[in-house]
Amino acid sequence: MSTAQRRSFSSVILVLGIAGAAASAFGAAVVKELKGDVRAGATPAQSRPVVPNQRVLSGTVVTTAPGSRVVLRFDDGQIVALHENTQFRIEDFRFRPQEPKADRAAFVLVQGALRAVTGALGERSPDAFSLVVPTATIGIRGTDFMVAIAAPAAYLSVLKGTVAATNVAGTVAFGAGAFGSIATSTTLAVSVPASVLPAAVSSAFGSLGALPITGAAAGEIKLPITLPATAAPRARDASAFGLDVANKARELKEDRTREFGKEISEMARERAQDNVPSGVPRKP
Repeated sequence: MSTAQRRSFSSVILVLGIAGAAASAFGAAVVKELKGDVRAGATPAQSRPVVPNQRVLSGTVVTTAPGSRVVLRFDDGQIVALHENTQFRIEDFRFRPQEPKADRAAFVLVQGALRAVTGALGERSPDAFSLVVPTATIGIRGTDFMVAIAAPAAYLSVLKGTVAATNVAGTVAFGAGAFGSIATSTTLAVSVPASVLPAAVSSAFGSLGALPITGAAAGEIKLPITLPATAAPRARDASAFGLDVANKARELKEDRTREFGKEISEMARERAQDNVPSGVPRKP
């Protein structure tokens, strides 16, 4: 990555950090449980180890090391579990029980894998939820789902409810039991069988799906849930839900999501090229 690109990405992080700090008064998360080396801070370079019951505010990047994981419980009861080797940003989280119009849950998965179980915010204001990955923006409807990045693609698994993946190619909705793949930011998400998931993604989904997560505000969702060996494709063309998600994304965050997504994608490409052995031609 060039010096100019690094500065640009740093500027994006700084701007999001300032916005997140202003939003932190409205709510955040608590470290419910953790294993191994888990760190949090305004940027990865500024991160420090976290401990159980620690508050994690908006604008924070949470990072898990190899062999580590963490479960975050947000103020609305939402649960987010991060797999090892994951970098997750709480871009903006706001939840005030008496002010649903102020709801906001915007997250970014830079690398790794996570599982999210809907809380009160996701139940009453699903359009206020967004999860940005390098190839799409994920929207929900009362959901328990998992997402994993295997650069350059992103994969998802829906355990409950409905998830929509939106990018410049359009929107595709996935129901419970479906697995999806979003290969690039310019190609439509597609349903795939569990058998074609990369080994690392399948392992992450298996581990996250087995976590004993309970107590989401949508109701006491008692887990673990056993992932099926295979799952019939249930992806649908853009439904009314999918269109709502797409329109909301365009109205609220089209420019910011596109630019930030480009930065993340560029970082992923650079990281992949840095790992190419010497003597092997690098892709332009």
